[in-house]
Amino acid sequence: MPPQVSYDDVPAPRGWLGIAFFGVFVYVASQLLKVYASEVARWTGSTSPEVLRILAVTSGLGSILVLAGLVAALWRSNLAAGLSGSGVRGLTLGAAGVGILLLFETALTLDFLGVTPDTVLALLRAQVIGDVLGNAFAFAGLASLAVGLANAARLFGESRDATPPSAAPGKPSA
Repeated sequence: MPPQVSYDDVPAPRGWLGIAFFGVFVYVASQLLKVYASEVARWTGSTSPEVLRILAVTSGLGSILVLAGLVAALWRSNLAAGLSGSGVRGLTLGAAGVGILLLFETALTLDFLGVTPDTVLALLRAQVIGDVLGNAFAFAGLASLAVGLANAARLFGESRDATPPSAAPGKPSA
């Protein structure tokens, strides 16, 4: 295993965590307002289906902010602790997941604004698949980033590759 490279000048990921927590707030507020969609429609003077479409857009935006903030914060932590293959793999998977979610959220937003070319309609028909795929990639990336951070911080101890051959268990030392 090659030596890990760590960067001491990497600032703490406070801003990215702030984005993630703001995303949680947006997502939870959207979900709570969906429960009272008819009341929100009455307060705003619009129809209930229109309110549900707006809340679907804000809910998706909230989940993108949460996942993007967490992926970026864990990547910054990985940089500070030391790069590993798991960390790089996690960044790739996490960015792919957030990108997929962003693609489908853009289609949903364009549909809400009334711009519906054939590509947007095709994406809207596959909205559920896009949500599942994007979340799966993003959470796989988060898990891989967490493993990379744990390895960089040596939470699981030394690896077998790092143990010198003379100190390997079961072999008599000379």
